[in-house]
Amino acid sequence: MKKIIALALLSFILISASLAELSADQEYVNKLEYQHNKLELVTKKRQIDEKRGYSYTDINTTSYSFEAYSQSYTDISTQSLQRAETKEISEWHILKGGVRELSDLEFLNLINDHLYLAQVKIQEDQKARLRNIGNLSIGTGILVMLAGAAASAGQSVIVTGAVTTTIGFFLDAFNQSPDHYIPADYALNKIDEYNLALKKKLDLPLNYQ
Repeated sequence: MKKIIALALLSFILISASLAELSADQEYVNKLEYQHNKLELVTKKRQIDEKRGYSYTDINTTSYSFEAYSQSYTDISTQSLQRAETKEISEWHILKGGVRELSDLEFLNLINDHLYLAQVKIQEDQKARLRNIGNLSIGTGILVMLAGAAASAGQSVIVTGAVTTTIGFFLDAFNQSPDHYIPADYALNKIDEYNLALKKKLDLPLNYQ
C-alpha cells in the first residue's frame, strides 16, 4: 500500500513538473509572439539648416569724349545678404515588432478601422489620379515642345507645350501623399487598444512590456 501511495505521489510530482514546464514554455512563446506583433509609435526630431543668399552687382561705366581724347570710368559695387536658419522637424512612425514601419493604410487595416480606412483610400486615390494627370501633362507638354521645335512651328505651339508641362508639374507637386493621413494622438490611442487586446489574447499581464 505504501509503495502504491509513493508511486502515486511520484507520478503526481512528475506530472506537475511537466505541466509547469509546458506552461513556462508556452508563456515564453506567447511573449515572443507579443514582441513580434506589438505596435509602437516612435517620434523622431531632426534639424535642418537652411541657408539663403542674395547678391547684387552694379556695374556703372561713364565715358567722356572731348576733342581727340576719350576717358572711361567704371564703378563696380556689390551687395550681398546671407541668412541662415535652423528648423526642427518632428516626425512620427508606427512600427510593428519594433522593425517594420506601417503605412496609415496598413495600420488602419490591422486595427480593423474600416470606416477610416475607406476615407483614407478615397483621399489617396484622388491624389494618385491627379498625379497621373500631372505626369501625363508633363509628357504631353514636352512632346509638343519637341515636335514644335522640330517642325519649326509657331511660338504659340511652343508656349502651349510649356504651359501644359508647367501645369503637370504643379499637379504632381501639390498632390504628393502626406506623411500621414491620421493624427498622432489617434494612432497612439489605437496602438494602446491593440496592444492590450493582444496581451489578453496571449494571456500575458497587462503591464508586460
